[in-house]
Amino acid sequence: MTEKRGFGMVERRKNARTGKTTGFRARYVGPDTVKHSLTFSAKVDAEAWLSREEGLIARGEWTPPGWRTAAVSITVDKYAEQNLALRHLSPRSREEYDRYRERFITDKPIGAAGLRSVTSMEVMAWLTDVRGSTGPTMAARVYGFLSLIFNAAVRDGLLDRSPCTVRGASNAPRVSAKAVASPAEVAALLEHLPQRYRAMVLVAAWSGLRSGELRNLRRRDVDVAHGTVSVHSQVQNLRGRGKVVRDVKTAAARRVVALPPAVASALQEQLDDGAQPGPDGLVFPSTVGTPISQSTFWEAWNKARKAIGRPDLRLHDLRTTAATLAAGTGATIAELMARLGHTTPNAAMRYQTVVQGADARIAGALDGLVVLPAPGGTSSGSDGEKRAVPRPARGSAA
Repeated sequence: MTEKRGFGMVERRKNARTGKTTGFRARYVGPDTVKHSLTFSAKVDAEAWLSREEGLIARGEWTPPGWRTAAVSITVDKYAEQNLALRHLSPRSREEYDRYRERFITDKPIGAAGLRSVTSMEVMAWLTDVRGSTGPTMAARVYGFLSLIFNAAVRDGLLDRSPCTVRGASNAPRVSAKAVASPAEVAALLEHLPQRYRAMVLVAAWSGLRSGELRNLRRRDVDVAHGTVSVHSQVQNLRGRGKVVRDVKTAAARRVVALPPAVASALQEQLDDGAQPGPDGLVFPSTVGTPISQSTFWEAWNKARKAIGRPDLRLHDLRTTAATLAAGTGATIAELMARLGHTTPNAAMRYQTVVQGADARIAGALDGLVVLPAPGGTSSGSDGEKRAVPRPARGSAA
């Protein structure tokens, strides 16, 4: 027996053998034109459910009942795990996101909470805890990760809106100027490094290659005759997988970088005395024939940087050095982008710092463009035509 109402209907369910009522099924057609139903033991509960559904539709807050049930039953941590599994991520990005989830969500109250039950206040309390246990940059990245998860839930229709509402929380604070090593400091570093690392550090400082690109450089990638190195792959240390060789991240990172002749000469010596044989041989191998270990190199690097009074200097900072030196020659942003392997101007500009004496060099170049009054009150323009120029009043600044 079906009882019609203004919205939906309630159907009495009976046992076919005994004829006894077993429950009441409420049904209606939702805004998605799909029939939705739920069975209750009491008629009043079925009618109340239909009233609530009608109210959600009237307020524009309706979502399919099945989605709401899933959102309540699935936890934030479980949804994050499932969502990450579906994303197309690079191995390094996946490792980073997994680390954020394990450290800041899985074992936290927010991770065990139902996805739909989390409020903005709970997110704010979680963020306060994160900021108290890590630095501001890491906190911004982790908040951005949580916001990414909740935004995905909104797109999936599991939530009406994200509870991540703290304005600017995912923006990492500006860091101080990047460390730059002068050419003299690079030379001093080489004196304090073992021989097998010297050519690698020299190439890093004058080419801007990343650590993973350098450690995976092969003989076939080096053209000493033309003074270039080709970049198309890198080695990365991934948790649980060790050293993994993979393609560079973007098409822009696949590039050919020209070296100063002096650096190309030093690289030739490395090929003669330290590189592995064969076209696939590593240019900078470890003592056991594998790509150089980051931890092993760091021990030697740490001693060298302290010895020259630069304990702040990282190997990655040599990219800043390379970009700054290139910018000092007058390289354009587009040229720096190509040299560093970046896809956007902003990314390349992050590695630029003010070159000492650059302002004086700019002023010197501008000096050739300055036009001054010629005798008789005229000036000569670039076209050679004489033009009248007002003379400054006596005693005034020129």
